[in-house]
Amino acid sequence: MDSLNGTSSTKVTNEIAHNKVPEAAFLNLTPEGFRHGITAYIALAMLFGLPGNALVVLVHKRLKTPTATDWLVFYLAVSDICSLAVCGPSFILMITKIWNYFMPSSLCSFHFMILYSFFMASTTLITVIAVIRRSIMIKKKEIMSARISKFFGAFVIFCSIGFGSPSFILRKNTPSGYCYVDTQKAQLQTLVNGLYLVVILISNALTFACYLNIISKIRNVTRVAPTDLENLNDAFVRTRRRTIKTTKSLALVSVVFFFSTAVPITLVSMLNASNYNVGVAVNTFIFVLSSLHFTNKFAYPLIYLWTNIRFRHHVRCMFQRSRSNQVSTIAVN
Repeated sequence: MDSLNGTSSTKVTNEIAHNKVPEAAFLNLTPEGFRHGITAYIALAMLFGLPGNALVVLVHKRLKTPTATDWLVFYLAVSDICSLAVCGPSFILMITKIWNYFMPSSLCSFHFMILYSFFMASTTLITVIAVIRRSIMIKKKEIMSARISKFFGAFVIFCSIGFGSPSFILRKNTPSGYCYVDTQKAQLQTLVNGLYLVVILISNALTFACYLNIISKIRNVTRVAPTDLENLNDAFVRTRRRTIKTTKSLALVSVVFFFSTAVPITLVSMLNASNYNVGVAVNTFIFVLSSLHFTNKFAYPLIYLWTNIRFRHHVRCMFQRSRSNQVSTIAVN
């Protein structure tokens, strides 16, 4: 009888300790329907985001004369692929609590390092793209060559991984198996998160300043080519229109990133800094916000297909070339 009572007391004690874990509140206080919904949402983001960004990578890799913007879009897609491939399955395992049974603490550290690293990479690349588009629209030239941009994008990702590396030592599995911050280093994690947040906010402010400047210039744009040479003038106008459409497409990418990543991260940081025990509604709100960053992972390729005529043309050419190669192979055989 005593052993039974002891076993019962141990279970109750473990359950209480289990529920005191801050992340357990987000999972245990979030209604089951929301957890299932977010799990399905992340799975759909992976389903569309991985092949979509792979398509972006293939198209931009095959360009004969890529621009500086093309290389940065290429690395932005690479960043999203890495983030989706690592963090998507990890989040699903955490939400379903399968993680708690067998996943090692080292993978928890790796998950958050990749998460924050590619947050930094994405926001930096989007800001640099905005600066380049501003230079193209206002000064009629790119501020860096395609060759420099090719290495600069790789440098950004490399530096972002270094910038996100503190999360590797600040995150680990709790005794109950949750992937969460090391309680002994909670203050340092708060400082690091604050630094990440400042970088993201500054980058987004610079991005929006560039596009607002572009908008003001587009409104006042005039046809500056000689009017007596109609063919030359028409070619100039067509080129100008393509440039404006590409800039609008990339501006839309920046807006999606801002509302799906920058705003949720800011709100989650503010709510987490206030109090963890804030009830079911706010915990559910935080839980949903924490997953919204998957939106931009699959939205970017869709935006390119929808708004970028040049990208659609290259996609069609790539698939037509692939079909013609298949037909030639069959004919030879």
